[in-house]
Amino acid sequence: MPVVSVKATQIIKGDIENEISFNGNTVYLKKTQVVSPISGYIMRVNMKFGDEVQKDEILFEVQTRERKALESDSDTIGDFGIVKVHATSDGFVNELIINEPGVYVAEGSLLCNIVNSKDLMVKVNVPFEYHSIIIKERKCKILLTDNTIITGSVSRILPVVDEVNQTQTVLIKPETNRQLPENLNLIIKFLNEKHQQAFLVKKSSLMTNETQSEFWIMRIDAGDMAVKIPVKKGIENDSIVEIISPQLNGKDLIISEGAYGLPDSTVITIIK
Repeated sequence: MPVVSVKATQIIKGDIENEISFNGNTVYLKKTQVVSPISGYIMRVNMKFGDEVQKDEILFEVQTRERKALESDSDTIGDFGIVKVHATSDGFVNELIINEPGVYVAEGSLLCNIVNSKDLMVKVNVPFEYHSIIIKERKCKILLTDNTIITGSVSRILPVVDEVNQTQTVLIKPETNRQLPENLNLIIKFLNEKHQQAFLVKKSSLMTNETQSEFWIMRIDAGDMAVKIPVKKGIENDSIVEIISPQLNGKDLIISEGAYGLPDSTVITIIK
């Protein structure tokens, strides 16, 4: 009988966990529109696109048509006919509609938009089947596109499910002082299961049939014989798999490379 060369490793005993991942994106929840309270002419614009502004800061000055008609007598009319438009919240100007003086605007016309940069959330559409896992204040990991990881927690779960996709919108609060831009694509990971002191094998050690209904490992007995051991697998990740049954021994030696297509009770030799 020919001797087959294989590589072998011992059973690992340790902790294993699996995570579920969702795609999400950053969104600013609080956006304020600044509108003109009167019809008139823009007399002064006190900020630029992207500027940080404070609540009650004067953003625009609008003069009425009556004052415009009396401009030649401005020395005598003082502040008559000038309306100051204030910022209603802290934030930054993310859209500036009117950026220069002299423009006529009607009452209620949009002048600019202010976004509250401190009210950033990560928006995730989660299939309803995971509603028992995604609960309020549940911790998660947020993977940024530059491969850095920050923590987050579930802040709100909207009580509406998308009719077509059967997904529920979840808002996650990033726990970081880092300023994240809006519309940034992210990956959010939640811990699904974790087993401690489990029997673990390398993924390359686990064999299966074509339908993946049966699994087995090849244990080395008597030093030079590979014996097929049917197993039931548990949690798996990219590199290791948990073996739920049968009960294994931490000293058992199993084939890590070369087990594919190997018949039961094959004589082997171990190489390094």
